[in-house]
Amino acid sequence: MKINHLGFLGLFIVLNISVLQAQSKNSTPKSTLFVPPKQVVTIDYPYMKGYQVKIWNKSKLELGVSSRDHQTDTLTKGFGLKKGSFETIQIQEKNYLQLENRFIAPLKIEYSIFKAKPGKKKINPTRRAVFYLLNSTAQSLPIIIPGVMNPNLSPFSRSGVDLPWGQKIYLKTPGKNLLILTVSDTIRKGSQIDVADLIDAALNK
Repeated sequence: MKINHLGFLGLFIVLNISVLQAQSKNSTPKSTLFVPPKQVVTIDYPYMKGYQVKIWNKSKLELGVSSRDHQTDTLTKGFGLKKGSFETIQIQEKNYLQLENRFIAPLKIEYSIFKAKPGKKKINPTRRAVFYLLNSTAQSLPIIIPGVMNPNLSPFSRSGVDLPWGQKIYLKTPGKNLLILTVSDTIRKGSQIDVADLIDAALNK
């Protein structure tokens, strides 16, 4: 009986190619990105009906991560991603991903894109308020929006938010944080609310 060694070698190569192809289909590729100092980078897939992004912070500083509305740039979800950690954020339809570097050193990240999970209920837009938080002062204001994000409002800036009724907003202070606003149906769409006025009102209660 004669064994064709070349035939076995060819079969071995074909089998290995098949295994590699199966692995590549099952694995999700990672992309690497550097966010420049004091800059914002956006990642957008406007033709996708929602998607998930898994982000790895490969830097030694915190990365600001948020989901924002295409038309108004208002914040719908966000958080600070600590150094060496990873997190997944859901980007709803008509939203985009924003990555913010608040430091003077570049931040390195890796990320992967996944299709959105089906079957999630849509949020009722009539029970939300879309407005701007205005910082009219010359100093940064550390704000806490529990379950959403903890932004530092830059001097003389405004930040769009899209929040449900009943959402509380605090000023970060030593000891006990100061409640400055509870979102309600009295807030008109697109209105600008000066955080300095909210702080004065809260302190003078």
